[in-house]
Amino acid sequence: GPAVGMHAVEGLPLVGLPPVRISRTGRLAKRTLDVVLASLALVLLSPLFLWISWRIRRDSHGPVLFRQTRLGEQMRPFTLLKFRTMRVATDEGPHREYIAQIMDPGVAPTHTHLYKLDRPDAVTKVGGWLRRTSLDELPQLFNVLRGEMSLVGPRPCIDYETDVFESHHFDRFLVPAGMTGLWQVAARANSTFREALDLDAAYARNWSLGLDLRLLARTPFVVIRGRRGTS
Repeated sequence: GPAVGMHAVEGLPLVGLPPVRISRTGRLAKRTLDVVLASLALVLLSPLFLWISWRIRRDSHGPVLFRQTRLGEQMRPFTLLKFRTMRVATDEGPHREYIAQIMDPGVAPTHTHLYKLDRPDAVTKVGGWLRRTSLDELPQLFNVLRGEMSLVGPRPCIDYETDVFESHHFDRFLVPAGMTGLWQVAARANSTFREALDLDAAYARNWSLGLDLRLLARTPFVVIRGRRGTS
């Protein structure tokens, strides 16, 4: 990115990586953008929220919202909100094992040609549709309003995922977690977990308001293209 500097010491080329830091002005601009757009989206999408809630309750037993502890900026835990897409009391063990396996650079994608855990037995009928359209992520707009997340940033990770992090992957915690980001726009489930972490760290090291705006503008097209690719 543009923040990287190249210099030489006695003929040895070196790459300089400045410390990751968002200025006060940049942080204020990012937060203002989050509050304005998240508030507007919640008002405009409120009928869709009601319809999805009705569909979830009609489809399977359990709450409408799925709550899970995730790690945000500075590794602060918070309760992430999503529309429930899986059956109640689904075991998280397979996901934990899959995360460890997918850190291998030579890992192969699943039969769907994606690097994503496929659990058709645990996902509800409505949940499958919500996942394909990414509509299950919409309740995170409340996380954005509460200041726990941003519209754009690294994917909020689960605490046990950090067990397989390399040292530079922790740079992702220097900026707020986001609903969309560089990984979601550039690769989605076509990348390994390691590659996704690399993209999250790259976003954190090269943050700018312009980058956020470009990623926000590209997100709807990526979601639509991904939906067509899985239909």
